[in-house]
Amino acid sequence: MYLLPMTHASLIDNWPSLSEFAADIGIKYGTAKAMRRRGAIPANRWAAVVSAAEERGYEQVTFEKLAEIAADRQEDA
Repeated sequence: MYLLPMTHASLIDNWPSLSEFAADIGIKYGTAKAMRRRGAIPANRWAAVVSAAEERGYEQVTFEKLAEIAADRQEDA
């Protein structure tokens, strides 16, 4: 699957479902829903996201990309 994350929310939306995203990174569905709603994945979850993305073949999801998205979000605030 080709994945082009523009925001943390769009990255989450590229997973087959929010439930699968939550399960893949080891969090509750409600926590994943809150991350998507806020448009922010906390840095303490990045390792799990990168690992889960690698398992799914989402090669564009890296620590660097997550940090770039987070920095862009802060600049827009």
